[in-house]
Amino acid sequence: MIAAGISVLASPAARADDSTLDFKFLHYGEQGGRTQVSNPEIYFTHDFGEKGQVGLLLSYDSISGASPTGEAPTADTTTSASGGASGSIPMVGYQDTRQAISASYQRRFGSNLPSITLSYSHESDYLSRGFSLVDSWELFGGRSTLHAGVGVTSDRIQPVTLADTFAKKGISFSLGWSQVLGPRDLLDFSLGLENLNGYLTDPYKLVTVGASALPEARPDTRSRKSALIKYGHYYLSRSAIKTSYRYYWDDWAIKAHTLELEWDKRLGRRFILAPRLRYYQQGAASFFAYEFSTPQSFMSSDYRLSSFRSWLAGIGMTVEVNDRLSFELAASYLDQTGIDRAKVRPAVVPPLFTLGGVGAFETEEGGEGGPHSLSAADLKTISLTAGFSFKF
Repeated sequence: MIAAGISVLASPAARADDSTLDFKFLHYGEQGGRTQVSNPEIYFTHDFGEKGQVGLLLSYDSISGASPTGEAPTADTTTSASGGASGSIPMVGYQDTRQAISASYQRRFGSNLPSITLSYSHESDYLSRGFSLVDSWELFGGRSTLHAGVGVTSDRIQPVTLADTFAKKGISFSLGWSQVLGPRDLLDFSLGLENLNGYLTDPYKLVTVGASALPEARPDTRSRKSALIKYGHYYLSRSAIKTSYRYYWDDWAIKAHTLELEWDKRLGRRFILAPRLRYYQQGAASFFAYEFSTPQSFMSSDYRLSSFRSWLAGIGMTVEVNDRLSFELAASYLDQTGIDRAKVRPAVVPPLFTLGGVGAFETEEGGEGGPHSLSAADLKTISLTAGFSFKF
């Protein structure tokens, strides 16, 4: 929603009665036998000239692998030669598919370019329906653009482990301003707000309370806010640099920073090379912990609500065969490190006895611990994308 306005402005102008078919296949993989996703998607657009443009997106996800349960790490039954104990993150295997479709329509009215989108997606335990309206107004001869949007979602959750059905609703708003700073410079600033209410708990996550494993519990409301600034500069060497910074905060006490840098370089007439870097860091939710001594009203050990940081490096290549056909290849690698960690205390091993001690875990909030600390947020991923675009 935040980027929708400037994305509309940046999209190439299609000629009347032109159609475009985009196909992409994404494979996302987490190391260590964790989540694997294969995602083919097709995006079709047709331009009717003064009557506007329609778009249709079809997407399919095949998801498998294992995910952390949220339970406290378990100590292995052996210790290292240095006297420290190792451990592992409790995981559970799963498999699912997701089908999604969205349809959009946009039409220019003078200096206005409104667009409307309807979306629907379905998984074995999750149904989501959405509606969004985005508009942009060109001002000062096209040098400035005001863009705004509103979106509504209505979701239904039916966990396979429970007999109940739950509902979740959301409404989001965005407001932004794009400014042409010169012949080769573009600046955009956007604000976003999303309010969620209903069932916001993950029904498959557990928390360790004393010696027991209980279902997690999250608040039934959440207010999410963000501010995003983007800047682009074109160089006469037929290259462009695009930078962005995003600050996020919500009433669950999570605060996050995202800094991204991308460079597009045209090589000859047909090739475009696009390396990118991204840094992300977030703080933990107020009700996150690896272990709880007593039950709390709200408690979660989901690593996605913990403190962690990540680096992403990627590169993409576009090959323009002609004015109507182009191919794209892209790859990225992400290295994520948990800041909140569960630490294994070194076992005390009496001399001349066998190494049979088992280290105990203690929560180490806000610190990265030593070599015998664990975090479910520790993650390495690889993403590969291949696709083509065809105009006819």
